[in-house]
Order: sequence, then C-alpha cells, then structure tokens
Amino acid sequence: MKKRILFVDDELNVLSGLKRMLHPMRNDWEMTFSESGAMALEEMAKQPFDVVVSDMRMPGMNGAELLRETMQRYPATVRIVLSGHAEHEMVNQCVGVAHQYISKPCDPEQLKALIQNATFISGNLVDEGVKRIIGSIERLPSSPRIYSALMEALKAEDTSTQTLGGIIQQDMGMTAKILQLVNSAFFGLRRTIESPQEAITFLGIDTIKGLVLANGIFEFAQPLAIRAFALEDLWEHALAVAQGAKRLAKTEGLSRGLQEEAFVGGVLHDLGILVLATNFPQKYERVAELVSQESINLSKAEESEFGITHAEVGAYLLGLWGIPAPILRIVSLHHHPKLIQEGIFSPLLAVHLADVFSGSLSDQPLFKMTQLDVQMLEERGFTPHVERWRAHFSDSSLD
Repeated sequence: MKKRILFVDDELNVLSGLKRMLHPMRNDWEMTFSESGAMALEEMAKQPFDVVVSDMRMPGMNGAELLRETMQRYPATVRIVLSGHAEHEMVNQCVGVAHQYISKPCDPEQLKALIQNATFISGNLVDEGVKRIIGSIERLPSSPRIYSALMEALKAEDTSTQTLGGIIQQDMGMTAKILQLVNSAFFGLRRTIESPQEAITFLGIDTIKGLVLANGIFEFAQPLAIRAFALEDLWEHALAVAQGAKRLAKTEGLSRGLQEEAFVGGVLHDLGILVLATNFPQKYERVAELVSQESINLSKAEESEFGITHAEVGAYLLGLWGIPAPILRIVSLHHHPKLIQEGIFSPLLAVHLADVFSGSLSDQPLFKMTQLDVQMLEERGFTPHVERWRAHFSDSSLD
C-alpha cells in the first residue's frame, strides 16, 4: 500500500519544485500538495495521511499551528517541518509539535530517506491505537530524582556543560528528547550527535536553560498506576545496563565513540516500556502479572496484550524523532541481535549482554526473565566468552 504524503507551502514555486524532485517516488507515495494550512486541513479531513511536511512561515496559519492542529486531530500522522528559517522563536514554536525538522534548501535524497525511515520503522508492527498515542507524545516522563538534580544544576551559577550532560544522560526521556532536538536541522549541524554530553556541549548552557525552563521539554514523572512495577525500577535497570554496556565495550577495546554508543543505547533500550506503561497502565499491569505469575517472557507477554513489544514501540518513537540509526538499531534489536557480524563485538552486543546480566541480578520479574540469544552467540563464536563478560559487567573497578 502506498504511503500518503501531504506537502504544504504557500510558495507555488516551492511546491512545483517538490513535485519535480519527488516525481521518482510516485510509485511508492501518493502525494498531495497544498498552498496553505487551511487547505491542508481540508485535505486531511477527506482522507488520512501518513506524513505531513509543512513550511514554517505561511500567512494565516503558520507551520507550527498547522502541525499542532494535526497532532490534535490526527496524532498518528508523522509531522515534519521543512523551513528556511531557524530563529529561536521558530524552534520554540515547533518543540513538541514536529517530529523532525529539515532546512531549506534540502537535499532530495535526505528528504526521501527521512520520510521513508519515518514511515518504514512502524511497518505493520504498531496498531493504530498505539500509533495515535505515540504520535501525540511531546516529551517523556523523567525520573523525579534526576529532574530535581537538573533543575538545581540549571540554577547554579557555576554549572558546566559536563555537569548538565552527566545528569541528562542518566534519564531515558531526557536523553531521547535532547538527541531529537540537537540532530534537527534547526541547529544547523552537519553531522550526527549520538551522546547527550556532546549534545549539551554543542547547544550550550543558555540554550539548554531556555529549552528546559521556558519550553518545558522535560516532564516530571507522576507515580505509575501499576502495583507490580514502578518507574524507578525501569530507570535503575536502564542506568545499570548503560554503565555495564559501556564497561563491556571498553574491555573489548571499542573506541570511545562506540563506548558512548553502548551507553546511550543502554539508557534507551527499554524506552518502549516507559511509553507503554505510562500510557496504558491497566494493560501493562496485565503484562507484569503474566511475567511474574506465569513466568512468561516479557516480549511474549507484551505481544499478548498489545500485539507488539516494547522494543518495537521504542524503535517506532525514536524513528519518528529522528534519533541516530545506530541507537535506533540497538533499541530495536537488543533482545534479538541477529545482525551482529560474525566475531565482531559491537555496542548492540554489549547492550544485549548487559541487559541479561543486569536482569539476572534484579528482583523485578520484568527484567529477570530476559534471556541470552544463545543461538546467535553460538553461531558467532561468542559462547566461550560469556562468563568472562559476565564478570567484567559486574567489575566496577574497570571503569
């Protein structure tokens, strides 16, 4: 089935250029072109669209207003800003309403790839109900402890980017949001940033203060309405996996950049649990009961309730947010890392191992049931190294 894409721009020559540029995609996409926000809403009322790509500055209804209206009416639709303007005011308006940002003039291949990735990542995995919830997410709840630490650090006169980055990288919601923003076209980067530490250094303290204090890009988490599972369990597990994965990557001689990739992948690997548990607490209560009372694997329990797993949900949201592909790959495959190259230790393998090792030490059944991908380890010749890796995972003196 063709993906339906709606392009919105008040300049006719821009729309004409898009039509010419994207003509080769006519067999894959059904494209509609509108000259205003009002016309775009009329088109959306007639039929659903998978993606809306809108200019920012338009008379009557600007791009941010159109995308906010789209989010409220059609939250499952992917929302992308394509604009030649990157003033702070524009950034502020688009935070929370646009999934991704592209600057004009754009590379045709970049635009094609971005739309393809944003629509492909879901495939047929995510049902419409979950898509609507995920599509409407502006920010993710953060650990109260880490949120409070960040607020205190932002108030301090001698705060450093190193301090702020060290706080943010401990929380999955903060990490995902800061990577979404720093990798957007609004900040004019010509390379991908995968680390919160590097993101904070690039953005600077004043920008971070504006985004956090004025725009509220982070959200203080409320207690979870689930008896068998607390968000604190999830945050503690994510940080333990991140630290352990980085430790394993270091002991196996991976570069510093790949060590950071393992850490960030570890922080974000269970992001889908955060999404599902906070938005569907009653259903996730049943998932937790299936795991604890009937000893069912977490992914299988999630499939029985949602038809999908937390790995797929996390990858879907991060795909919408334009998170770098290596991190997306870790989140998507951390339970079944089949694509690991033979004999090559990677950040994905580090996270998979750390997830299992951490789970075996946890009292929380959700994490305790996680199993090693034994077949993959045997096929890739990794089995003899597992116990050594388990020892390294627990040895904090290696940090």
